[in-house]
Amino acid sequence: MTDAEIAAELTELVQLDVDAVLAYDRAIAALGDGGVSRTLAAFRLDHQRHVLDLSAALLAMDAEPPAAQPDLKGSILGGVTAVRARLGTAQALEAMRTNEQLTTSSYARALAKPFPEHLLEVVRRGDADERRHLAWIERALDERPWERDDAPTAQP
Repeated sequence: MTDAEIAAELTELVQLDVDAVLAYDRAIAALGDGGVSRTLAAFRLDHQRHVLDLSAALLAMDAEPPAAQPDLKGSILGGVTAVRARLGTAQALEAMRTNEQLTTSSYARALAKPFPEHLLEVVRRGDADERRHLAWIERALDERPWERDDAPTAQP
């Protein structure tokens, strides 16, 4: 891969994570306090870390990272997430599952690219987080801990 191709791939991942942060912001705002919101906030921090790590990699290549603002796709995903999240926890998690499926598949595609090892490690860390997020959301949708009065704080 050329440096320009590597930068384009990393830029795409940065934008994806920026968009994910917005979706998490919208879901958390609609859900308010609670175990699910705290877990989603931890996942949002992971996406913010991805933005920082990938942006640092781009800067080290003398490439300009994208602005930390959602693009059109991200704005649409954030809007859909906000609307669904207002319908309750299950709908919020359904929206977040769709978002995490997108990020997980994007990171998986990136892993197939011939990045230099130091960049591949950054992508691997992001991929592991995405898989963990998706697994937790799917488990929460199956178990519905928010419906139990004695539900402990959700753990990612």
